[in-house]
Amino acid sequence: MENSTSAARYEWEYYYDYLDPVIVDESKLKYNKYSIVIIFWIVLAAFVGFLFLSLNLMSIIGNSPR
Repeated sequence: MENSTSAARYEWEYYYDYLDPVIVDESKLKYNKYSIVIIFWIVLAAFVGFLFLSLNLMSIIGNSPR
């Protein structure tokens, strides 16, 4: 009593980058592997600091009496 036309067929699409990760030789890198992470956190902290200062300045200017 099986009906082969009503059965759902699932097909999966695999990506080669997901299955076979690219092998990176650590000695051939231009920068140290941790310096990229340190630079990212420094830029993120600078952005948060700039955002804090700009919002603080906007709130000070907005509260001034006219």
